[in-house]
Amino acid sequence: MKLTIYRILSFLLLPIAVLFTIIVLLLLRAAFTNPAMLLPLFLLSCIAIYTFTSFNLLVQGIDGNKLLNRSAKDWIRVNGIVSIVWALMMTGTSVAVLLHPEMLSEAVKQMKDNGGPDVKISEADLEKYMRIILYFFLVYAVVLLTHIILSFQYLRSYGYLFHKKEEQ
Repeated sequence: MKLTIYRILSFLLLPIAVLFTIIVLLLLRAAFTNPAMLLPLFLLSCIAIYTFTSFNLLVQGIDGNKLLNRSAKDWIRVNGIVSIVWALMMTGTSVAVLLHPEMLSEAVKQMKDNGGPDVKISEADLEKYMRIILYFFLVYAVVLLTHIILSFQYLRSYGYLFHKKEEQ
């Protein structure tokens, strides 16, 4: 049952990891001119790497019963830890903003003011879209946290898959 849940969560995380990879590749050059973008891009990169390496563990290791490099275990563990940090930050932010709608209203008002007269969307619509995005990221963060917890359990359970290939 747990493995079925893990499999479903893995397939749910994959499309978002592809999207994060595309975002990172598109914004990487801009991040070198604006160093403030490097940390968010690093976090998105770690989430994408974690998702792909844990999916590799599922498909090749658990399902395919093939031996994996020891470095695959390290990639999952390290990027999983960074992904936990992002998921906790996103969960906290989403919950805080959703519980205090005035924070969202103020942010929307600032976005509208900073956008100038070219922004043709109303504040109400913008606030509605932002609320939808917050709910999406809240659900995504919870799914990611659950997946990481299960991955760490499977790293322990299927530790024999990470022996060096020369040993067998």
